[in-house]
Amino acid sequence: MVARIRTGDLDAASSLLSRYQDVAYTTALRLLANTSDAEDITQESLVRAFTHFSELQEHASFSAWLRRITVNLSLNALRRRGLLQFESLDTDAGPEPRQHDAARQPPATPEDKALEGALGDQVKALMQRLPPEQRVAVVLRDVYGYEVPEIADLQRCGLSAAKMRVQRGRAALRRLLTETHVFSDGSND
Repeated sequence: MVARIRTGDLDAASSLLSRYQDVAYTTALRLLANTSDAEDITQESLVRAFTHFSELQEHASFSAWLRRITVNLSLNALRRRGLLQFESLDTDAGPEPRQHDAARQPPATPEDKALEGALGDQVKALMQRLPPEQRVAVVLRDVYGYEVPEIADLQRCGLSAAKMRVQRGRAALRRLLTETHVFSDGSND
């Protein structure tokens, strides 16, 4: 399909963007915690991907590339709102995903399993209650599999601060899950 798009096939481009629209929306919603903002960022991500499609390497993962665009645009939106102080790793559409980005699988944490299961909606709602810096750090680490140094770069903070945001975010989520009886910490047995 990439080859067809490179020859100017707009139907192929439209089909590809439609197929991956949910990837962009889900990514934006997890980071922004607002459906209207997520819809706006999704549209902007798709336009950015379309206008910069020539920058995508032929054998690169479109999904990983679109997700990186969406993450950067979402983080920029949070920064504009004054909720976070950090910058994008990339400019414009972003560079090609590194080799490991395309194959990156999120760690299998209890939070990830819950997001994928029947309790997903409850967990997502609780995630929105985390402070923005912690929510973003947890989503980037546990949902998208970014390493702590990458999170530190995105949030323009030191490694220890990024690690602390992930740890505190996980602890806060665990506490919320226990308080709302979504998960039990075993202390009431």
